[in-house]
Amino acid sequence: MSDNKRIAKNTMFLYFRMILIMGVTLYTSRVILDKLGVEDYGLYQVVGGVVGILSFLNGTLSTGTSRFLTYELGAGNKDRLIRTFSTAFYTHAILALFVVVIMETGGLWFLYNKLVIPPDRLDACFWVFQLSTFTTFIAITQVPYTATIMAHERMGIYAYISIFEAFAKLGVCYIISITSLDRLVFYAMLIALVQLSVAMFYRLYSTRKFSESKLTAVFDKTVLRSMMGFSGWNILANISNMLGHQGTLVLINMFFAPVVVAAQAIAGQVSGAMMQFVNNFRTAINPQVIKLYAAGEKDASKKLTLETTIYCFDLILMLGLPAMIVMNKLMSVWLVEVPQYAVVFTQWIIVRQIIGTFSASFYTPMMAANKMKTNSMAAVYLGIGEFVLLYIAFKLGCGPMWIQYLGIFVTIGFSLIVKPWVLIREIDYSLQEIWRCYWSCLKVLALSLLVSLIPAYYLDDSLTFSVLKAIIAGTAVVIASYIFMEKQSKEKLMLFLKSKISNVRNH
Repeated sequence: MSDNKRIAKNTMFLYFRMILIMGVTLYTSRVILDKLGVEDYGLYQVVGGVVGILSFLNGTLSTGTSRFLTYELGAGNKDRLIRTFSTAFYTHAILALFVVVIMETGGLWFLYNKLVIPPDRLDACFWVFQLSTFTTFIAITQVPYTATIMAHERMGIYAYISIFEAFAKLGVCYIISITSLDRLVFYAMLIALVQLSVAMFYRLYSTRKFSESKLTAVFDKTVLRSMMGFSGWNILANISNMLGHQGTLVLINMFFAPVVVAAQAIAGQVSGAMMQFVNNFRTAINPQVIKLYAAGEKDASKKLTLETTIYCFDLILMLGLPAMIVMNKLMSVWLVEVPQYAVVFTQWIIVRQIIGTFSASFYTPMMAANKMKTNSMAAVYLGIGEFVLLYIAFKLGCGPMWIQYLGIFVTIGFSLIVKPWVLIREIDYSLQEIWRCYWSCLKVLALSLLVSLIPAYYLDDSLTFSVLKAIIAGTAVVIASYIFMEKQSKEKLMLFLKSKISNVRNH
């Protein structure tokens, strides 16, 4: 199968998975927020956030494992591929045990002494904490198996297992609605059970389909040193990500009411649902970027990176711009009770996601070239700096909106300054290539805003006009994207559409 056909097929599978998960996530969020209540929903998010503070280690090694497995597949080194998988599994097992020990000591101390939890909910939060720790243990040991599936580009399996996951979470919503037990604890238990089932399925599939997934008594120190050398810098980069998500939830809990935690969590879910569109496309592309680089086709890898960055920007703008314009009506229709700050938090986080498209896309060639040091050091300074400044701002009495102000500032610095500088300095990209990428996106943004903001200003927030405003904004992005698309890309698109129309007529 050609690379383009494989990318198209994998993207189709991932989009099917994404649509299913997005629909279920948005529906279940509404039900769970209603059934748990704002306070318990906020407590669930912040207690899970404490455990998630160490999840950056998992994310770090996950990225490293996926990169090295994909690289060895691209290089065609079967023996090293087997050694890489076994070494990665044992490394993750040790990490999982380390996380459990830390959580059961320092994590519990933090839960009882630092988090703001009503006394009558302490026992419930203790069990939520234990279940979150168990789920994290399973997730960490699962990483080499899912990384193997990604490296082989078997994206279809994600669509199949998502059907189970979607129906399981709908079942959780129904059970929570009718149970007489403590809903917070019972919800955490059911979610842990669903995640365990999903992890075991992926593990079984990977073991049966890919020979390197069958564990051997091999622990290659050379492979480990290579992975840790890569992951060492990646750890620093992921500290920034961790502080920006789980760390922020913990800070909000320490200074504000649970309703603000719930607002931040809801905003994260909305923006996360939209990012599924982009991430699924990027997930289908990333293995090709790495494999092209591993095979020595660096110009092709570079071209693919820059082209898909523009497509990702257009895609998230097509979803994000209409959502921001009609967010008030969207929230009121979606949620039974809209937490304070939920609307404005979501709008700002979507802006951050749009800008962050460049940061996420430019990260893949750094992984392929194993050029992580400069990026990771910048992540440490910006990420820890944001966290510390946020803590100081809250101490001085600043309001919750400072979460968003500082977040936008850091995202701009990372996406528009740090990442392109690393690509130019260390991976042979040129300033002209980066600028052409930015300029293409800027033109689409400017035209889309010009067309969208006029009806957004003059039309009211009724349901009919909100739908109309969203359609206008989405259509404006699509038209602007096509107008400013390169001629070669337009020709490919038109050929693709003509072939699809011809197939429909023939059938």
